[in-house]
Amino acid sequence: MKIATHNVEFLFNEGEHKHSGKNWYYSKEYVESRIEHLSKLYSDIDADVLFLQEVASEDVIKRVITKTGKDYSYFIATPDKFGVGNAVLYKTKDCICESISATTDFPVLVKGDIDALGHRIHSRRAFIHLTTKYNDKPLHLLGLHLNSRFFVHLRDEKMMPVETLSQIEAGDSLIRSEAFRFIQARKMRQVIDTLFKADINTQIAVMGDFNSLERETPFRIIKGEFESHDDALVSIASRVIDEDRYSFVGENGKKLIDYILTSKNLEPKVKSFKILNEDLKNHSNKPPQPAFIESDHAPLVMGLE
Repeated sequence: MKIATHNVEFLFNEGEHKHSGKNWYYSKEYVESRIEHLSKLYSDIDADVLFLQEVASEDVIKRVITKTGKDYSYFIATPDKFGVGNAVLYKTKDCICESISATTDFPVLVKGDIDALGHRIHSRRAFIHLTTKYNDKPLHLLGLHLNSRFFVHLRDEKMMPVETLSQIEAGDSLIRSEAFRFIQARKMRQVIDTLFKADINTQIAVMGDFNSLERETPFRIIKGEFESHDDALVSIASRVIDEDRYSFVGENGKKLIDYILTSKNLEPKVKSFKILNEDLKNHSNKPPQPAFIESDHAPLVMGLE
């Protein structure tokens, strides 16, 4: 079985769209070029299950699938307010897919306190839970896209963003941003814990764009701090040599922020793992029109024996 994940970088249809706080125009020629590129890439990868992030058009996904020539079904989770979200393509027709809201309670400081923050944080981009079979046992595949560190501005009574002007207001926006990321990571850990509670020997893989380095809190929450525990996950990227262990190239150089994590009982079944970053570039992409065809993230591909 081959399993892959890829952040496609805002896959919209033709027309005007807003993302990352800016307005963009996607021409017909640009969209067609992206469809050609992605369909060739995914045809070559030929994954049995392919998780995608930043999908913003069901029509474009259908067109990509058609051009791959593969017999893919698809599922799109609940997107954000701009229509951007997570999707999965899969060949096995008995797969069961569900959309999971990426919110939960925020940890309190004193036992017995009432959480005053978690319920105010919206889901943004729901997770995907795909259940299939591997070695005649259930295999739970979880796809995510955690928030990046963009400002989360204060909102007024009408839920409109308030302009951030001072240093302390900027600091508050960063704190809100981290709160969103921590809540999303905590919810994914809760999903993982629920699966392990039902069966500590269950097979799990979690994948997608974590927007987090391995040493940072969101990654550590999902992977599990207590590595000796049976419910800790294993990062398959550890098999890649240091100089090739990156999935994104930005202004600050090469980073690994996309991952595939597996349960301990699934890790020995991994026969291959690749980060397809050979052609990854540091792109300059400024509105009003997106400039590059390929994504700024590399696909990750894992093969099970």
